[in-house]
Amino acid sequence: MSTDRKNQANQLARECIVTALMQLLKEKPLSAISISELTQRAGVSRMTYYRNYQSKEDIFSSYLDEALSHYQREARELSLDRQIYDSANLFHCFSYFEKHKEFLDSLFKSGLGHLLLTAISKYIIEAWYKPEDGIETYYGLQAFAGALYNLYISWSSNGSKETPAELVKLLQSIAPPKNNA
Repeated sequence: MSTDRKNQANQLARECIVTALMQLLKEKPLSAISISELTQRAGVSRMTYYRNYQSKEDIFSSYLDEALSHYQREARELSLDRQIYDSANLFHCFSYFEKHKEFLDSLFKSGLGHLLLTAISKYIIEAWYKPEDGIETYYGLQAFAGALYNLYISWSSNGSKETPAELVKLLQSIAPPKNNA
């Protein structure tokens, strides 16, 4: 089997494991889900599971890392790296939240919501902060990461009624963009 086909098969197995975990989380808490049950639901072997993950929590971390990498790639392709508070940039963010809502809700249900905050903060600091910007900018960006995180929690808890475009308007009305951001 070629390396490319192995990578595709491995990616498919990882997707099946994530999907199976989200399905099982609708039935019981993360701590009650066994690896055997998870691999059976996913249709993969235990060896496949352990080749990809060290723990059930690692499934969330890995998926989040993959989603963030894809998000970053799209942001670069769409040239969304000019201004953090730009409507197009925020729309992209909220669209991603909407697209991955089932996964993100499973993350929170499992008590691992902090992984989302860590991922958002990491991305924002890597993408937007330069040490010469100073500590005020650093803390401002961290606060912005927290705002995105909390907005997601509120949006999801409120039934996800607003569209990404409406969320952009809401955020910009709460925290108007700075000219120098």
